[in-house]
Amino acid sequence: MSTSQRAMWEGRHRGAIPGDPEPSVLEMLPLMPHGIALDVAAGTGRNAFPLARIGIKVVTADFSETGMRAIAELARRERLPIAPVVADLEETFPFRPESFDVVLNVTFLDRALVPHLKSALRRVGVLLFDTFLIDQAASGHPRDPRFLLKHYELRELLGDMELLRYREGIVTYPGDKHAWRAVALARGRN
Repeated sequence: MSTSQRAMWEGRHRGAIPGDPEPSVLEMLPLMPHGIALDVAAGTGRNAFPLARIGIKVVTADFSETGMRAIAELARRERLPIAPVVADLEETFPFRPESFDVVLNVTFLDRALVPHLKSALRRVGVLLFDTFLIDQAASGHPRDPRFLLKHYELRELLGDMELLRYREGIVTYPGDKHAWRAVALARGRN
């Protein structure tokens, strides 16, 4: 992560509160095993808090110290089982294999990280992967193809896993906002 990118994200997380969780997180929550979850590129924890509120222990990982401090403070106030970890996942993946029952990867795309996410899952664990499709470039942010999935690319990336749910298309948010996204809930094969 470059110094300018780091500064931009630190500024963006300064004073921020967790926003609304991605709709897929709430939708898939009943299908997630209880235990320990990892939320990668967690930002200020918008997707971690719903899991913690139903009793899942959550490890949040992000390179933003500001974001991780905000999560720690809110988790402490609400007495929620969330453990923030400052980590630059583009540099190194600091978690051991078979450590988590759930792995969340929402809005972040680093294709080289996918094998690590799979490895971090326990045998019956699930991976929720939700990020932007290539169609998003025509309608908004992001536009850089490095951060956009091609159609059915997510299915290919998770081809060695059992797909419990899969879809691609437009997601509509409050305020009539929308985004092109690919969503998969996958379980490791025994």
